[in-house]
Amino acid sequence: MTFAEQYADAIEGRRVKLRKRGFALAAETVPPTGQAALWYADAVRCVPRSGQAVARQIARLCGDDSEVTIPWRSLAEAVGIRDRAGNLRRYTERGAKALTDAGWLEIETVGSKRGAKTTFRLLPGDRSSACLGQIDAKEWFTIDAKEWFTEAA
Repeated sequence: MTFAEQYADAIEGRRVKLRKRGFALAAETVPPTGQAALWYADAVRCVPRSGQAVARQIARLCGDDSEVTIPWRSLAEAVGIRDRAGNLRRYTERGAKALTDAGWLEIETVGSKRGAKTTFRLLPGDRSSACLGQIDAKEWFTIDAKEWFTEAA
């Protein structure tokens, strides 16, 4: 049995998805860019894993802006992680709540049920050393160039 015969079904499944999507890589896997990438770099250090997954997708959707309006269901599908009960949306809501409680996100919902529009706004959050880690300013700003180049060699 050749490789092509053995994996023909899996290859065809991926071809169908590629034709349907139009490109080889899902947009959800692309890292955040713009000012939202800087927000994401700080926010992921201060929240649990569910908040990190939500922060990544919100930052990806924001790009250079500081807010994005998207339905909860679409955000949950972009995050793509289920909780123990198998719910996408509940996991996403828990991650968004962690970001909100930490001060990194503001959520505003207009409307109700199917017509609801939810706006997610990026906030500066808590940049304390307890959250972001301790940086020794003396060591950070007084690097001796000779020492640095000799260590690197």
